[in-house]
Amino acid sequence: MTSETDPATDLSGWDAALAGAFEILLGGSPAAHPAARYGVYYASDPLDEFLFPNPWATSDALSGREPRHLPDPDGEYPFSPWAWRFDLSESLFCFDADLLAGTGPWGDGGHKGPRPFDDVFVADLRTVSSVDEAGEVLVHGAELGPLLGRHGVDLTSKKSKKLNGWLTVLLRVATDGTLTDAMRAATFSERGPEHLVSIHDMTYVRSADEPWEKRLAAVAHPALRDHLRMLCLTEFDARSEGGFYCGTDHWPWIDVLEAVGCSLVAGWGFGESQAGTAVVRLPDKPGVR
Repeated sequence: MTSETDPATDLSGWDAALAGAFEILLGGSPAAHPAARYGVYYASDPLDEFLFPNPWATSDALSGREPRHLPDPDGEYPFSPWAWRFDLSESLFCFDADLLAGTGPWGDGGHKGPRPFDDVFVADLRTVSSVDEAGEVLVHGAELGPLLGRHGVDLTSKKSKKLNGWLTVLLRVATDGTLTDAMRAATFSERGPEHLVSIHDMTYVRSADEPWEKRLAAVAHPALRDHLRMLCLTEFDARSEGGFYCGTDHWPWIDVLEAVGCSLVAGWGFGESQAGTAVVRLPDKPGVR
C-alpha cells in the first residue's frame, strides 16, 4: 500500500514547488549566468516620511555587515516586510539634490532652515556616492556610516527629523546572492510552507488579477498557489491588502537602482504604489555588493 503525501506539508517537494512557481512568475527559466548575483530591495514612502530620528541609523549599525531585524512600526499583518532581516551596509540612501546643494527650501531664507550637516560632510559624501538622473546622491550604508561618525551627524537626534521626505532609503533584504533566495524573500516564502498567507487571511480579496489567476493555476502546491495569488492582485485590489505584480514593466524606485548598476528582474507594489519590493540583478563588476 502506498501512502500519498500532502503537497501542503511535503517539505521534500517544497523546493520543486517554489522552482515551478518562480518560473511562472518570471516567464520561464532565466538564462543561466553562473557569475550573476541577485538581491532584494524594499522601499516605502511612509517609511521615508517618518524615517528620522531612528535608533538604527547610527554609524556602527550602517557600517555593520551582520543582517538585522528592524523595529516593526506597523504591527503584524500579511506580507509584512518587518519579518525580514536587512543588511544596512548594502542598503541605499538617496539624498535630495536641493538638500545637498542648500537650495530651494534649504537655501537662504528657506522654510527648512539650516541643514543638520555642513558643506564638508557634503563634499566627503560626494566622493563615495553615485548620482541618478534626478541629481540625487546615492550612497550605501557601508560608506554613509563612517561619514556620520567622522562628521558628528546624528540621525538618531530630534534635529534629523527635518530630513524626512528629503532622504530616501531602499533597504536591502538579507539574501545569499542567488536568484532563488531572492525570489523566496520577495514572495515571502523563505520561512517555509507553514508561514504562507492563507486566502482566508484576506478581508476582501479572493482572486488574483485575471491573467495571473490562470497562470498560477499550474502551481501544484495549493497553499503556495493561494499565497502567490494574493501577491498578484489587480492594482485596485492591492490598495487595501496583498500586492500586485509588475514584473519588469515598472517599479517606482527603479531609477535609483539602475543608477548603481542594478537591473530589475521582478517587482511588486503594495498599497497605492506607496511601497514596493524588487528583485534585481546586481552589477557585474569586481567588488559587486
